[in-house]
Amino acid sequence: MKKIVFLLSLIVLTFFIGCTKGSDVPNVDAVAAPSGISAIMSVKQDNSGMVTITPKGEGITQFAIYYGDGTTSPTYVTPGKSDSHIYSEGTFQVRIVGSTLNGKKAETTLPVTVTFVAPTNFVATVTNQTLNTLGVDVKAKADLESGFKVYFGESPNTPVIFQEGDTVSHIYNSAGTYTVTVIAITNGVATSTPITQPVTVTYSAQIGLPLDFESTTLNYNFVPFDGGVCTRITNPFPGGINTSSKVIKMVKSPGQVWGGSLIQLSSAIDFSVNKKFKVKVYSPRVGAKFLLKVENATNAAISYEQQMLTTVANTWETLTFDYSAVPTNQQYHKLVFIFDNGTTGDGSPNFTFYFDDIILTN
Repeated sequence: MKKIVFLLSLIVLTFFIGCTKGSDVPNVDAVAAPSGISAIMSVKQDNSGMVTITPKGEGITQFAIYYGDGTTSPTYVTPGKSDSHIYSEGTFQVRIVGSTLNGKKAETTLPVTVTFVAPTNFVATVTNQTLNTLGVDVKAKADLESGFKVYFGESPNTPVIFQEGDTVSHIYNSAGTYTVTVIAITNGVATSTPITQPVTVTYSAQIGLPLDFESTTLNYNFVPFDGGVCTRITNPFPGGINTSSKVIKMVKSPGQVWGGSLIQLSSAIDFSVNKKFKVKVYSPRVGAKFLLKVENATNAAISYEQQMLTTVANTWETLTFDYSAVPTNQQYHKLVFIFDNGTTGDGSPNFTFYFDDIILTN
């Protein structure tokens, strides 16, 4: 390319400076040194940092542009041409060197200032996820931005960087209300006024079979009645047939002889194929009665129940409840648990039971 430029310039100069007397060879040494070197520098006002540099000067066949921002190699352009360069924010000294055919050079240094402004028309949206009620999604858009960062308000509260058009998701460790903060940024320098939004996340209400009580997003909301209280705890007796992390503890305290707890499922139990419940149970004594009952969501009179006896003490065992005769023309949403039905509990270890891993099988 440089050879082509040189030849074209040589042809032009032949007509303007003539030839030496008695010879057809152009007098290249007679070409004057460059003069009047300057440049038009146009800074694009979109926070991109782009500057278009158009060098000018007299008697010049080539310009070298040194950007002044640490870029090691110059860019070469011919007269009338421009070059664009991306700068960070700040003031830079642009050096323009003009050269003639005979190698004569002249130069000038010109300042260029690049200033970023805060993004405008900034909008951020924070929405709760539907499939995971501990989760949120964040989107954002703005003018004059180079990206966004979001803080979800949960320790360690490290920001997540994302771009317009992206959806950033976050799953919280526990239910509660958190403050989400979104900031529009410009090349990491100029920032917008943050948008903050409180968001409340909850445990999912989608409770269904099988129940293993291991989920960190489900709220296993047991409803106690007449002295029976169920709580989800860390398995105090891991081993044997049950090494899982979480189990349900039931304490039967003074109240009614039928004291127990229930949990409502998110949809009706499907008894069309499977009609046997299997439940892992840990009892303080042999022969303790464990009643498993199913009820309609709104009418407790619509129900069916089976009762089994524990066969071992202080060891996990699986009890099977045969529901072959359950009326399948009714709907059942609730699981009801009663230990030692017919006996009033006293809240002691002798009336403390554990159960886990409820499955419906055939």
